Amino acid sequence: MTQIKLYGYCTSPYVRKVGAFLMYKGLDFEFVGISPLEAAQRLAKFGGTQVPVLEIDEEWKRDSTPIGLWLDELYPEKRLVPEDEAGRNAVLELDRWVSDRFMPSIFRGALDAELNLDFRRVAWRLAALVSSHSPMPEEIRHNWPNVLKTAEFIQSMRPQMNMEADAMTNRMQLAGELVERIGSGPFLGGRDEPGIADLSIFPQVVFGVMGGLEEKLSAAALPPVKAWLERVTEHLPPNPTLIPDAFVVTPLKEALA
Repeated sequence: MTQIKLYGYCTSPYVRKVGAFLMYKGLDFEFVGISPLEAAQRLAKFGGTQVPVLEIDEEWKRDSTPIGLWLDELYPEKRLVPEDEAGRNAVLELDRWVSDRFMPSIFRGALDAELNLDFRRVAWRLAALVSSHSPMPEEIRHNWPNVLKTAEFIQSMRPQMNMEADAMTNRMQLAGELVERIGSGPFLGGRDEPGIADLSIFPQVVFGVMGGLEEKLSAAALPPVKAWLERVTEHLPPNPTLIPDAFVVTPLKEALA
């Protein structure tokens, strides 16, 4: 029987992206949640500490988009990327927008935020979510706000962000770009079924409210985005975030109500 294992942190948007691919395709997999403290040891056999890593029997790949293409090769049902050249190019262009614009913006808050109580609350909650899979020492969890502020990976995302605009302006710009790409739908790029870009964005949008980082699903305030979220929800399980069910604060159905 084929064994599929996804290694990473539930707080990583790239890991959640791959998780959504697997869920959409209906593949049974084991999520091996690790913490950054043990990444070198747990991922040694893969030759590095970058996540996500997807292992299928004796083969493995890292980097979320190549993993998605690999999954289409192995499990062509419910494709993430169309087979025809025009459709493939269009969907991969959407995925480039996700990779170059949307994903880096997720880390903007860690760069801009002051080390105040609001930021600390969010950082401590993120530490709790990491620890839900792989418990970290209390002192490390307590120091998580400083860890996020100085993390080399997050700092390396700075060149990909529009730092000329403040965080709120950038967020509004991205929301407008998402609405534009949804268009008349039903899914991104006018596709009839979710594709790699839809499944890349969806778990990121709902992660905050489901994980207890936000009180409301702010994206649902935009009617086109809410309608798109509801359509994607029909193709995924009730918890598409990789957060353990016991740690979910607001169920997805409730968040979208």
